[in-house]
Amino acid sequence: MAALLGMLVGGTFGVFILYAIWEWALFMRIFDDPMRGKLASVAAAYLSAVIIYGFGSANGGPWNPGGILIYLPGALIVFVYTWRRATKLRENSLEAEAFE
Repeated sequence: MAALLGMLVGGTFGVFILYAIWEWALFMRIFDDPMRGKLASVAAAYLSAVIIYGFGSANGGPWNPGGILIYLPGALIVFVYTWRRATKLRENSLEAEAFE
């Protein structure tokens, strides 16, 4: 049970760090809509985490696909967090436009 909790917390933390890096480095500059940029950052972070895990745990053998399931709960948690954050940003921008 403790190992599953550790994998959930570690996976969430890892995906969140990668999400922040992807958003800051690339997607914040590409997309005008905050929703698209944040969700693309989560997808890129999940794929990055899976690829890094797969090659890191290969130990000289073939790529290990175990990270697909390990990082999925963390990616879903970060996805929900960023979706809620992006909807608030979108609502605030619509209110600001209506106010002007």
